[in-house]
Amino acid sequence: MKPLNAPRRLICLAALALPLLGAHLANAAPLVKGSITLTGVKATVWGEYSITPMLFPGEEWRFHVVVVPKDVRQGTLIKMAQEFYARHPNTRARFFSDAAHLKQYADRDRFMNDKTGKVKEVAFPKSEWVQNHLLGNINNRSKDNGRQWMLEGSCRDTGQNDT
Repeated sequence: MKPLNAPRRLICLAALALPLLGAHLANAAPLVKGSITLTGVKATVWGEYSITPMLFPGEEWRFHVVVVPKDVRQGTLIKMAQEFYARHPNTRARFFSDAAHLKQYADRDRFMNDKTGKVKEVAFPKSEWVQNHLLGNINNRSKDNGRQWMLEGSCRDTGQNDT
């Protein structure tokens, strides 16, 4: 058996490494607005927004807003959040089941955390809408506290009417 020459070795190595590299790059792809599938469930990345939290003025937190189907239950949401975080580590996200008042929610969050006085005041969406449709957040917490990511639940009451 003849030993492989250097160019053939490189080609073989590339053939073995490219699929692995491709899988890594697919997971490291930037998060963009539009359709996303998490644990087999189709969802939508509505968009993103940034705040400088009052309690941590030296940090900037960027939230991606993900809209999931209304019938997603807690166990599925947890799996979706785990996959989301595995694909996009160190990314904060808010999960909603309706997009009707998302811009208003994000604008109010920006206003509430603004120290510059440049962000226009916006009314908070009706609390019933927030309670019915804000399903949870992925937060990394403060860099200073060194905490791990977590999916925080909301006060969603599935017995209420959707408003």
